[in-house]
Amino acid sequence: MLFLMLWLAASWLWSSYWTAVPGQGAVAADGSFNLPLDIRPQEHWALNLDLHRGSLSDAQFAHRTMLWKRGTPDIGVITLHWRLLANNGQQVAAGSDLFHRIDSWSADTVSCSQPLPPIAPGRYRLVGQLDVVPASVAGMDMAVAVRAANGKAWKSWQIDLAWWMALLNLLFVLPVSILLLLILLANTLWRRRRRPH
Repeated sequence: MLFLMLWLAASWLWSSYWTAVPGQGAVAADGSFNLPLDIRPQEHWALNLDLHRGSLSDAQFAHRTMLWKRGTPDIGVITLHWRLLANNGQQVAAGSDLFHRIDSWSADTVSCSQPLPPIAPGRYRLVGQLDVVPASVAGMDMAVAVRAANGKAWKSWQIDLAWWMALLNLLFVLPVSILLLLILLANTLWRRRRRPH
């Protein structure tokens, strides 16, 4: 039983480490951002601009982002200039991306995404600046994040191993653990009932 518990803990730690978001942080009031990145597996990464509800009501946020979900050209475009810096300050990559269409959304957050060039594993800083922000996003809080370009199609062996470990846990380790716990519980109750009073 102890081995199974250790296995579950180890597999959870492995998956959490390798699938962690490399970096995310808020965009300052002046449109600038500066955040550390920790790239772990060799993956396809994307730069995400996240728009949070901020001071808007749920209805206002839904109404404002409706046009962004459709990618309507006349809602305005956010231009994001970014640079990827190594620990020594040397520029590794740079670009300017246009955001005008939402790629994913939830009740209080919408996200626009642009693919990044290949990035070798390591520690970096992502710095940049947003151009003039369109009126359609006034009142929203903005953040920048680097995430997997396709969270359903990882390509590194570390993520493959995490996936197989999760499948093994679901089909074997968890059922066996539950069965063993029930057996231990039943055995304990049976011994108590047999104990003379």
